[in-house]
Amino acid sequence: MRAGCPIIIDIFPRDLASRYHADITRTVVKGQAPDGVRRAYEAVVAGQECALHLIRDGADGEGIHREVQQTMERQGFQTGEVNGRMQGFFHGTGHGLGLEVHELPRVSKVKTTLCAGNVVTVEPGLYYPGVGGVRIEDVVVVTETGCRNLTMYPKELEV
Repeated sequence: MRAGCPIIIDIFPRDLASRYHADITRTVVKGQAPDGVRRAYEAVVAGQECALHLIRDGADGEGIHREVQQTMERQGFQTGEVNGRMQGFFHGTGHGLGLEVHELPRVSKVKTTLCAGNVVTVEPGLYYPGVGGVRIEDVVVVTETGCRNLTMYPKELEV
């Protein structure tokens, strides 16, 4: 692992007794992060915070996804195809989590309504050739008035 390169760590353990999954992703850089990686990281954090503020009972998952993408685009990170490859924010904002790692509901381009009690990930990410990838993922429970973040692990870019 070279200094300055983003390293995406995605862990999705399963409890042996209950059979339920957890899911967490962090991006770290060994040493000092280059400016492009730091800016992408800050945009992903802003995108995640946007989603965390919008998630609640009755919220539109497609609308949340669109707002997250617009948040990152306002920070200069566009999504689209370049030279035949997708770059930017080209996966969903999140997915349901339970007995399977990927369940419904989705927080993505697909129309869905979140309900109190849903457990979903919130994992925006940006990916660019020459910069690398940045993704941060937490797990939340949807509540009547918002969401409760179940992930306690810190978010630190440089290690």
